[in-house]
Amino acid sequence: MRFTSIRQKASLSIFAISVVAFFMVGIGWQSMRVSEASLSEFESETLPEISTSLTLAEGVAQLAAIAPYTAGSGRPFQLQTESERIHRRILELRGVADSLTDSVFQRDIDERLDDLQTTLEELVALVREELYLREDSLAQQFRIRQLPLHEENSAQVNSQQGLVWLLQLLESPSLVPESILSTLKLSEQNEQIASIADDLLMAHRRLNQIQERKNYLLISIRAKSEQLSKQVSDFVGGLQKKVSRQRQDVSSFVDRGQNWIIGISVFLLLGLTRLYWYSQRMTKDLGVVTNDMEQLSLGRVDSKHTGIRRNDEIGTLADTFEVFRRDALRRLEVTAELSEQKRLLETIFDNMNDGLSVFSAKGTLVAWNSGYQKLFDLLDDDLSVGMSIDEVQTLINRGQHKNLNLENQQVHMEEVNVSRHLRFQSFERHFDSGKIIEFRSKPMPEGGFVTLYTDLTERKSVESQLRQAQKMEMLGQLTGGVAHDFNNLLAAIMGNLQMLSDSRPQTSDQARYIERALVVSEKSSNLVQRLLAFSRRQQLFPVPIAIDDLIEGMLDLVEYSVGSHIVVESDLQCPGVVSLIDPSQLENALLNLSLNSASAMPDGGCLAFSTKLCTLPDSDVPAIRIRVEDSGEGISEDVIGRIFEPFFTTKPVGKGSGLGLSMIYGFVKQSGGEIKVTSEKGKWTRVCLFLPQQLSPIDLVSPDTDPQQEVILLPEHSLVWLVEDDEEVCRVMREQLEKMGFMVQSFECAEAVMNGLSKAMVPDAIVSDVNLSGAMSGVELAHNIRLQSRNFTGPILLMSGLPKDELKQKYQLKDDDLFISKPFTIKELSRIFQIKY
Repeated sequence: MRFTSIRQKASLSIFAISVVAFFMVGIGWQSMRVSEASLSEFESETLPEISTSLTLAEGVAQLAAIAPYTAGSGRPFQLQTESERIHRRILELRGVADSLTDSVFQRDIDERLDDLQTTLEELVALVREELYLREDSLAQQFRIRQLPLHEENSAQVNSQQGLVWLLQLLESPSLVPESILSTLKLSEQNEQIASIADDLLMAHRRLNQIQERKNYLLISIRAKSEQLSKQVSDFVGGLQKKVSRQRQDVSSFVDRGQNWIIGISVFLLLGLTRLYWYSQRMTKDLGVVTNDMEQLSLGRVDSKHTGIRRNDEIGTLADTFEVFRRDALRRLEVTAELSEQKRLLETIFDNMNDGLSVFSAKGTLVAWNSGYQKLFDLLDDDLSVGMSIDEVQTLINRGQHKNLNLENQQVHMEEVNVSRHLRFQSFERHFDSGKIIEFRSKPMPEGGFVTLYTDLTERKSVESQLRQAQKMEMLGQLTGGVAHDFNNLLAAIMGNLQMLSDSRPQTSDQARYIERALVVSEKSSNLVQRLLAFSRRQQLFPVPIAIDDLIEGMLDLVEYSVGSHIVVESDLQCPGVVSLIDPSQLENALLNLSLNSASAMPDGGCLAFSTKLCTLPDSDVPAIRIRVEDSGEGISEDVIGRIFEPFFTTKPVGKGSGLGLSMIYGFVKQSGGEIKVTSEKGKWTRVCLFLPQQLSPIDLVSPDTDPQQEVILLPEHSLVWLVEDDEEVCRVMREQLEKMGFMVQSFECAEAVMNGLSKAMVPDAIVSDVNLSGAMSGVELAHNIRLQSRNFTGPILLMSGLPKDELKQKYQLKDDDLFISKPFTIKELSRIFQIKY
């Protein structure tokens, strides 16, 4: 074999690369020229289209101009000439339209020409009918002249009637014939005169109809002509813009391409020069290294180092001589390291908490660890290398059990054993003893599979406890929701019973019955208090947060969670708008909604987030609307009404707990907002969260110990204003206060109290419920009076059936506000309001 030096090979390679590079530059330059030629060809194809369109527009305009001449034809032969002229024009226009290359535009033009031709044909038909009617009038004229003159039957027309007819000819010409017929009573004359009069009247009416229809058709022809001309103008304008845009794009592309080609050519020339110089130096050093390696291969280990210092492959090759010397020592070190790694892997393998087994491609046992034996209670003598998978499964299948996949569906081990060699398999084995083991098998590249066994008994137990806790929390929310109404009812019942107990005279039976009812009411009150204690709301950590920033910050997480097959879009229109909420809870809610949407779009779709300023539904409170919309399967009408029910779900068993939307509903409600869900089956689902805006800074304070209830001293016959929207509770409290010696004036809402303070007598004290029917709560009423009213400085006692902690969060109740919990007895009320003598 002929020896060829690397230097010669490198030189040849550089030359070949240079030829190819310059050839590519030439091709690129030629491509630019072809692009310009293509543009010219495109323009040559488009310009005839524009010319044809303009010709078509001109022809339509001429056709519209012929229509008035046709309508005014006074002779049949003239009408025939105009009709043939129109027909020729239509044929010419259709020929022009057929030459258009745009099929859609051509089809549209053909439809408009059909419509225009139909209208013109109707116009010609009306003119022809008009000419026929006028020819018939000549025959009627002959009949009139043949009538005998009878002076005794001739009607006299006075000058006034003649003037009236002349006036009608100016104002309403169509009414003159009927007026003449009626005045002269021509229909009452002999049969011949009546027949001629009726025929002339009918002809006159038909001529009027024809004239009106002709006018309408002329206007319609002009409008259709203008519409078609406008469509042609728009089409031509689009073609011109397209040509201009194409010309600009090609010119820009050609200019950039030429600049890039010139730059690449210069860079390539410099690079080739540098490569040639470097290859000369490289081949020289490579020759030195090759000579030293040749000496080493001949057994001359005492050869000197080449002395070449390079930071590339040749420098590495130059150091090979020293590497070979240290190879023996290094080999001993590597052997020791491999032994250590082997011991480490064996230690990890044997001390894994999970079980592990390895089966070969033939289905025989290869390896296992001690965790595998512990999970299935196997002895050391039970397993051996080479056992078939059937023998091993006979050992680990002892005890009643069932194999379930993630969807809680039964799986068959025969199918699993076959699939293990091909793809990942996962299922759970549930023993009747309560033990649950998860099997996760993965095939190995060289054949066989590895299985990891995990004891899920404890984790499943914790998950069960968690589900139970969620159920209890939902039950707490339900009981807390009705506690306020129960307390109002109990307040009315207990108040009436206490006043009935204090009334006289009473029989012993009546007193006993009243006492029993009071005892039962007290027990009911204690029961409601226990329910309130059980229904303690989750602790939120609200902070002022910008909603748009929060959503924008979690879009990456949403895109990762829903998968790449779903497009995530956002339209955030509330920059800088702040709401006082728990950001982590809102993020969990949005992520939960995103996962629900992803489940509804298994084949992909669009998930959109948007924000908008609004007010809370059925309120004027400023709010932020967060909308989460997907293009998934949608929700049917019979299901959408139950989506917020705890534990209600349409997903298969094991795919959902049914608590997601219920938890979101509770969070939004607890934050003072609203949630609405709308959907169209098979098309989309839209979830809207309405959260109140924070318009002013809010100081969050930690709940402190309730202060000692203060005593309110009032003079006898003091005026007390009672603010309560529940009629029964208001009636009972009014009577209780009056029985204590006070004058009472009741109000249903806080707005009426604020209006009364500016007009009526100022009271000595105010007792108000927190939750009122108006827009203002009792807490807001108390705070507004303190800030705005200068006339009233007396005490304000607030009352509610809700827990005080919840009132602090929901109504901003302060620690120094006077407060009493419903239901309360008249004795508790008397300890607060005391008469000052």
